[in-house]
Parts: sequence; C-alpha cells; structure tokens
Amino acid sequence: MVAILFSFLLTATYLMPFNSHALIGIKEGDIPKGITLGNLNGIEVNVADYFGKAPVILVFWELQTDKSFLNYSLDELTFLNNFYEKYHEESGLEIFGIYTPEEDKNIPESEISSVQNLIKVNRIKFPVLIDGGLEIFREYGVIALPSTVMIDKTGKIRFIYPSFPIAARPLLSRQIKDLIGIEEFSGKMEEVKTKGHDSHSRRLYHYSLQMCRKGLFQQALSPLEKSLKLDPDFAWSHNLMGIILWKKNNFNGAVEEFNHAIKLDVNNAPAHFNYGLLLFENEKYSEAEKHFTTSIALDNTMAGAHYILGFLYKKTDRTDEALNELKKALNLFEEKERERLTINSSTFQLVSTLYGLSEIYKNMGDDKRAIELLQKAARVALGIRDKTEGGYLDRSKDLMIYE
Repeated sequence: MVAILFSFLLTATYLMPFNSHALIGIKEGDIPKGITLGNLNGIEVNVADYFGKAPVILVFWELQTDKSFLNYSLDELTFLNNFYEKYHEESGLEIFGIYTPEEDKNIPESEISSVQNLIKVNRIKFPVLIDGGLEIFREYGVIALPSTVMIDKTGKIRFIYPSFPIAARPLLSRQIKDLIGIEEFSGKMEEVKTKGHDSHSRRLYHYSLQMCRKGLFQQALSPLEKSLKLDPDFAWSHNLMGIILWKKNNFNGAVEEFNHAIKLDVNNAPAHFNYGLLLFENEKYSEAEKHFTTSIALDNTMAGAHYILGFLYKKTDRTDEALNELKKALNLFEEKERERLTINSSTFQLVSTLYGLSEIYKNMGDDKRAIELLQKAARVALGIRDKTEGGYLDRSKDLMIYE
C-alpha cells in the first residue's frame, strides 16, 4: 500500500545521504521529467507540453485514509485552487494535481470514485491526473505527501516543497506570486521590514527551521540561503546554517556561521552553545567552557549546556564541578520529562547524564548510589521512548540547539 511505502520513505529521509534533495529524484534548477498521465475521465494529458510555455505547479497528493481531522493533501488542493481560479486566465498559471493511489497496482473503481467525489465536492478546478503504478511518484522521488514542484516559464524547476506545513503557507503564497511575475509588495523595501529584518527572509528562515526539525537538512538549505541573501544580518539564520554545515561535516564553515551569529547577537545562547560543542569536539576545552558558561548565564534552563559542561569538567578532572553540572542537567531533564516537553535526543542525554553521575559516585566510593543511578539509566533507556530514527548519529550534532 502507498501508506506503507510513504511510511518507509519518511523514515528513509533520516537515512538519506546529505547530498539528496527535497524530492530525491529532482532538484531546483533541473528540467522537469516528462509526465503523461490520464485524467479523471481517462483522457491522456502530456504535462510536458506546458513546460517552458507557462508557469506550472505540480502537487503530489493522496486520499486521507485515517480519521484524523488533519488532511494536508486536501488543504493544499484547496489552497492551490484559490490561486488557479484567480491567476489561470490572468497569467496562464497551470496546476496539475497528481493523485498517488493507495496501492501500487490496478486502482479499484471505488477509489477513483472517491477521488472524483472529493474533487467535485471541494470544487477543485485544475486538472487531476492519476499516477497508476506510482511511476511519476518514483521518477520524482517523492518523500512526503503532499509535495509541491514549481516550474517557471523557462521550463526549469524553481521551487520544491515537501509536505504542507501551516508555517509554509505565507512562503508558498509569495513564491507562487513570484513564479507568475506578480509583486506581492509595492513601494520601498522598508515597507516589508519587521523589526529591522526582511519579512520574506523571516518566512524562509521559519520554513527552513521546520524542515530541520523534521530531519530534512538538505531541503532546509535552499530556503535558508535565500533568507541570508535577503537579510545577511539575521543571527538566527546564521546559527541554523552553522548546524546544517556541521551536519555536513563542514567544520570551518560551521565555525564561521556560529561566530557570525554571536557577533550579530552576543546574547544568542544557542549559538554560544553550538559553537562550544564544536570546540569541545576538537578538545579546545578552555574556549569551549567560556561559550558553555555564557550560554548558561543567558539561559540557565538549557539542560544540554549543563550536561555537556558537566562532561567537560569530568574530562578535565574537576570532579566537584562535574557533579554539580550533571546534577543540574539531570534535574532539568526530569522536569522536562514531567512536563512532556522532551525531544528524541533528550533520551540519550538523560541516560548519559545518569551514567556520568554513576561513574562519579563510583569514583567517590559510593557504590550504592552509583548502582541506583545505573539502574535508573537502564529503565530510561529501555522504557521511555523509541530509538532515534537516524540510528547512530554523531552525538554533538544531535545535541545542537536551533532556537
């Protein structure tokens, strides 16, 4: 079933090499692959006939099969339909909905009827094509449903967006208007500034941030580069770029970005922490300590900062200070657990903190306390939540803080 295939592909996004793209079969700047599919009336449509002649949007979508009130595919169909109704005649905008069947075989009539009914009830005006056999789904390397591909008038892929998060809607609106050559804002550039930063740049940043939180780091790169081009003085964009570059094993690039973020905003606690991690990885403990203590001074609730600072003290034979920081980290982790605010990587951090404290107590001769902490670490590791989907991730990269 497509649901199973889709689940597999979503999991696979955490395992893809870093040079993959938002849709793993294409990338921005490519000439789109040819598409010839039947519409809801069984009439064959060659979408490539429109490439290079008009702005074209492709949206890969699916039927909602569960009872969830969230229906991202339908949300995007109706979202795009509003643009189609307004700009199809005015600017020649073409939109094709490419339906992804539930199974990779002959599509039952009942499923086609469900698609036809959904299109009719929701008054979707643009053509809907049926991707029988999932041929185009595979050709384009779709990793999330829905997904959007925007092709400009020159016939090249301009934008690619996997999924349809609420936060991306303003950005998609702006990009569609840019695709068809309509200025969203008029007047001087200052009119689109908010708090000294370009509003479009901020939308691109937030979209990139959402992709990073899903583990789609390569997909986050293009919008983040555009964000920095529009507003090179936004510290949070540099912090996020530093994380992406570090995950790409570009140490020097990451150092430059974190330094830039700190210069732009000396009170950016995550940037101090992330830079400290890089220094810690490279055994520059004295410099790393300065950035960790700065991040804690700015935000004392950063459990990860107390956690890694504790291990820094332990590594440099400062037992009392290590014990103090690890205890703080453990208290913060447990508080977050009670509030149900933890993320996947915090399981590793909590277990590691418990283990580190256990080692310290053992070295102090308190075997009973050491054993108690080891037992607690084992319970956490075995019972709280599943393993990180990405497998054995580089630990420092997994600890980095986005905001």
